Amino acid sequence: MKSRGSVLRGGRIGGAPGAEVDRGGAIEPRRPVPYWCSAGHESRPVFATTAEIPDSWPCDRCGRPAGRSEEAPPPPPPPLGASPKTPWEFLMMRRTIEDGEKLLDEALAKLRASRERR
Repeated sequence: MKSRGSVLRGGRIGGAPGAEVDRGGAIEPRRPVPYWCSAGHESRPVFATTAEIPDSWPCDRCGRPAGRSEEAPPPPPPPLGASPKTPWEFLMMRRTIEDGEKLLDEALAKLRASRERR
């Protein structure tokens, strides 16, 4: 009788083998590793005992960077900066108030002329 080890199964017809492990195969030993973020949340992702453990991990609750030290977690990321500019602010980057008034007068004159032709 053939032994049932860890055998990869095909992921789709005609495709390359997927990452699905055959049931009953040996499972790599694992261990939870604690990480803490600046908000005091603790995350415990599970890694294989043979895997290289990263220095930081995103917090499961808030997404901030979390580190291995509870006493000295990584600082929170800096704020994204000023709020996005409004259409008015973009317009004012290209035009002055006087230019805007001139363009408005021209547009109103065209509109009035088109209404008079009707």
